[in-house]
Amino acid sequence: MLETFNKMVEPVNSLIWSNPIVFLILGSAIWFTIRMHFVQVRNLKHQFSLLFKKNESLEGISPFEAFCTVVGYRVGTANIAGVAVAVFSGGPGAVLWMLITSILDAAISYAECALGQVYKIKQDGEYRGGAYYYIERGMGLKGTAIIYALLTLICVPILTVAPHANSISKAFNNSIGLPLWVSGIVVGIFLLWTVFGGIKRIARINTYLVPVMTGLYLLMTVIVLVADVKHIPAAIGTIVSSAFGTDAIFGGLLGTAVLWGVKRSVNSSGAGMGEAVPAAAATDCKHPGSVGLVNSFSVFIDVIVCICTGIMIVLTDCFNVKDAAGKILHLGKGSAVMAQQAADGEAGIVWAQEAIGTVLPTIGGLVLAFCLLFFAFTTVLNYYYQGETSLAFIFRNSKQSIRKTAILILRILMPICFFIFAIQSSGASFAIGEVGVGIMVWFNVIILLINTKKIIAIYKDYTAQLKSGIDAPIFNPEKLGIKNADLWMEINAKEIAEQNQSKE
Repeated sequence: MLETFNKMVEPVNSLIWSNPIVFLILGSAIWFTIRMHFVQVRNLKHQFSLLFKKNESLEGISPFEAFCTVVGYRVGTANIAGVAVAVFSGGPGAVLWMLITSILDAAISYAECALGQVYKIKQDGEYRGGAYYYIERGMGLKGTAIIYALLTLICVPILTVAPHANSISKAFNNSIGLPLWVSGIVVGIFLLWTVFGGIKRIARINTYLVPVMTGLYLLMTVIVLVADVKHIPAAIGTIVSSAFGTDAIFGGLLGTAVLWGVKRSVNSSGAGMGEAVPAAAATDCKHPGSVGLVNSFSVFIDVIVCICTGIMIVLTDCFNVKDAAGKILHLGKGSAVMAQQAADGEAGIVWAQEAIGTVLPTIGGLVLAFCLLFFAFTTVLNYYYQGETSLAFIFRNSKQSIRKTAILILRILMPICFFIFAIQSSGASFAIGEVGVGIMVWFNVIILLINTKKIIAIYKDYTAQLKSGIDAPIFNPEKLGIKNADLWMEINAKEIAEQNQSKE
């Protein structure tokens, strides 16, 4: 059934992910990077220190919990299986373009997360925020905000779950022969239990899983690099030459390498989609700029994992590459499995498992399966929360009981969708997920560009306070002429009053 749907979706996917979206993403990323003076790389020490500010309240979560939640969302299937898909269609050069795009995209992440904080509200005892809030409250576009909220509800907790569910089941099936449906049921039940705890339980689980899963994956990468250290220069050379069209085999894939690098970067980090905004907006803080910095920093964790995957599969020659006509340009010799992967036209978690298996043949694939389980699960948790927040926005003017009922339905429906996608083919799942990502990128990035002046003002206000010696900058929307951000006058009431008194 899903394969049939995939054939219908693929033309739409190709249209959305064509050259215009590459220009939109890269152009916008460069624009915000320049306008905010390379915000994503010039404040690394300060960004790191912000992680450990203890600002948690009954209404929100701490900066570290928000960071782990956003990292958990960013670091997912796309960082492993998605990298393989990019290399299969764009060649090894796609890995470098993922790196370049992700570094630039961190500026977009700052923009959307800071703006999301500005227009957050307090609803049912919790902070709520998202792109739809800054579309409505910041721009007065209620109809557009509703459309974006509906897109979020359909694309994120439903469609974009597909590649993550499928990769988990495929990983355990490849490593220990576990039937796809078993993985789907087990993970689906745990997902159901977690989402019933809301953002507090989601954030708490992420603070445990994210450091462990990231550290374990980096450790496996180091083991592979050490084992094949003499081949590292050649692997890096292949990636760089392929990225700029000078490689003898992959030179003709230059344009495709850029496209797939950008596509997988956005799908992996989510910068520009507005996906990180709900979790970022739930953070308790004193200034939106601090949340923007913390979450732009999270993009670097994401890109490190992507590069680890790309280096491992190229280094061990556990990758295949096809051209636009579907002809195999390169057949990996690092594992006998690669021939079957090429014949089936598949690319995904299996490549990374086989790469690690060249060094850790018995346990490597299983360890990676658990890594991917954590990666994908934490991502799906954030997807759920985005759906919950969009529902809360759609029913913001309804009774609390109606909002709770709508959220209850989503909590039950999402694990069911997870199971359905877990037993489908990887090709279909990625195509469906990419359509959702692409639509949201078009909407959100254009909205951010329109709000450039406001985003720059927020950034300058934060940095100006830091330069003046204020350790914890305070946000006063009235001082910046920002309307419909009244919650901040309540959050910082004491500090704003003290500042006003000092001026008198």
